[in-house]
Amino acid sequence: MAEKLTSREFIELLEDVKDALYRHALRTCWNRDQAADVVQEAVMIAWRELHRFERGTNFKAWIFRILIHTTYRYNKRKHHRRERSFEETEQDFEQQMQREDTWARLRENPALLRDLLDDRLAVALDDLRDEERQCLLLRLVDGFTYREIAEMLSMPLGTVMSHVHRARMNLRERLASLASEYGLVEEPT
Repeated sequence: MAEKLTSREFIELLEDVKDALYRHALRTCWNRDQAADVVQEAVMIAWRELHRFERGTNFKAWIFRILIHTTYRYNKRKHHRRERSFEETEQDFEQQMQREDTWARLRENPALLRDLLDDRLAVALDDLRDEERQCLLLRLVDGFTYREIAEMLSMPLGTVMSHVHRARMNLRERLASLASEYGLVEEPT
């Protein structure tokens, strides 16, 4: 029988991954309060299930798996997609009103493009299927290997690779159409 982690060891390991857990929860819940709730619930589950953790294995992958399942359950319970506060909605409206002027000034200040694409990228990510988005974020943002993601999500390795590939292709297509829409690249003739 494997030796259990002590409370101190658990807290030390948790300290190393807490920011990554919160960032991932925020990307999947889109609301700071909900992300904090999901992380708290995942940590409580991890604490209760600590006897299942095998010393010497990847703690980060183990607790991320718990977080991912907790997020799925939370999102199903709340039946929500991206919930936006009044302030966020108001900011979006103001940005939309300024969009025409922004594109006119884009050639003078190319850094404006980065700010615009951040919003568009968030929407494009939100439009991906849940499994594709989850695999893509775990791979590209959190840096997990395909094998680690497959273990976390209880999916075959090939399925994880397919989800990441499809998500990348969908984002590539979306960003390319945005570039064409805003005249950043010329349409093929």
